[in-house]
Order: sequence, then C-alpha cells, then structure tokens
Amino acid sequence: MIEVYLFLAVFPVQILGMSVLYPIRFTRLIRTGLKNIPADRLAELYPGVDVGQAHERFLARYRAVNTIVAVLGFLLLGWFISTMQRPNWDEGAVGGMVTAYFLLQNFPIILIAWFTIRFNKVHRRLLREPKRRAILQRRRLFDFVSPLTAFLVILAYFQFVAFMFYVARHPFPGFGGPFANIGILSLTYILLGAVVMYLLYGKKIDPLQTHADRMRMISFVVNFYAWICILTSIFVSLTVARQLLHLETWGPFAGTVFFSILTLLNLRIGRLTAPPRQPEADGLGSSPVR
Repeated sequence: MIEVYLFLAVFPVQILGMSVLYPIRFTRLIRTGLKNIPADRLAELYPGVDVGQAHERFLARYRAVNTIVAVLGFLLLGWFISTMQRPNWDEGAVGGMVTAYFLLQNFPIILIAWFTIRFNKVHRRLLREPKRRAILQRRRLFDFVSPLTAFLVILAYFQFVAFMFYVARHPFPGFGGPFANIGILSLTYILLGAVVMYLLYGKKIDPLQTHADRMRMISFVVNFYAWICILTSIFVSLTVARQLLHLETWGPFAGTVFFSILTLLNLRIGRLTAPPRQPEADGLGSSPVR
C-alpha cells in the first residue's frame, strides 16, 4: 500500500503546479511583455484596440479555466482515495486517469494559441516592417544548453537502447520488441530536435519580440525539450522495468512523478522575464539590413 500513499501525496503537487502556479507565472510573463512594448508600436499594429484591456479579459478567462481544472483535479483526487483503498483497484484505470488529467491541464495552453491567432486575425494591421538591425552573432546550440545537459540527452538515449535489447532477451506479454520502442523514442528525439533547429536558425515569427526576449525564449525551450528527452527515456525504461519486476501497482505513482517533474520544469517560464546570460558574440557587431 505504500505506493498508493505515495501517489496520493504526490498527485496534489501535479494539480497545484500546473493549474495554479503555472497560470500565475504565465500571467506575470504576459503582463511584463506588454509593458516592454512601446505604446505607439501597439497602436500602430492594433489601431483602435486597447491591447492591454483585451489581454486582461483573456487572462481572466484563462485563470477561470485553470481554476475549474484544479477543482476537477481535487475531485479526481477524492475518487482516487476512495478507489485505491480497495484491494482490487485497477492500476490501468487509475494510470489512464492521471494521464488524461495531465492532458486536460494542458488544454488552457491551447486557448492561448487560439486567442493569439484570433486576436491577430481580427485586429492586426499588416504593415511594412521598418528597417531592422541584424545582430551578426553566431547562434550555436551550446550558447543555450550546457554540454552536460546535451551529454545526458545522448546518455539517456543509449541507456534506453541497451535496456530494450536486454528486455528482448527476457520478454514479457505485451512487450512490443526493441525496435518498435527504440523507433518511437527516436522519432520523439527527431521531432523535438527539428523544433530546436527551427528556433535556432528559423525566422522570427513575432515582430514585437526583442532580440533579448527571443534569446531567453530559445534558451527555455531548448533546455525544456532536452529534459523532456532525458525524462521520457528514463520513464519508459522504468515502465518496462516495472513490468519485468511485476510492480504494476507503482504505475500511477511513477506517472504522476513524471508529470510533476514536467510541471516543475514548466514553472521555469518565469525566468523568461529575467535578463539572460549573454552568448558569446565572437567579436561581431551589428549592421543595418535593407
């Protein structure tokens, strides 16, 4: 029963982190970002619109949705307490509910994207961008992520590969084989790596975003994705190990720990409002772009 008590102790962390603390941090980030944009620039892009008031209305709805999700989480916690006291509780059903709830917690983030697209479509004026100054600075991966973190990403991948081939020698019912599991993890690495490469070398999407803000955003996303790769490799390995050791009832606890760690990594979004570490400029300055 210890795994049940541990799960019931950790699940509230997942609720409070993603549905209470994260919205507070994100709201602060939005407000700080708007304050840093000159009022005349906002008036030029969104004529006749009180952008600050529109964002406050959206943030109020955003907080309301997260409050509802948090309440649902505590109701779900009550259901877990009732269900998991029974000796024949279903580990698969509980684990599935934990995963479904984490996906629900991410639903408000979809609202953010919807609001941004809709607001720009309705109010944004298409203007010819003024002449900009390009910062001729080599943008390299290790300007944003430490070599140690990159090494851990690679190490996590190869330990997963080695463990899958070990499990293939001691298979259990339901094991899909090493190549299928390695292929799925490899696809995850490739997709996240493609996003990182686009952020590093792609065009800037938001014209209001300053160079410093963009560098902070890239640093946050690169490190977040790196840790997603590391944690996913470890979590899936532990999931398979539980099957080998017949510790299936530890599944809900392991799942909520995984989601709680992702939540704690998400909470680092507040650092986007802080001054970044300046990457090396390699002696290059800036020049006008025509």
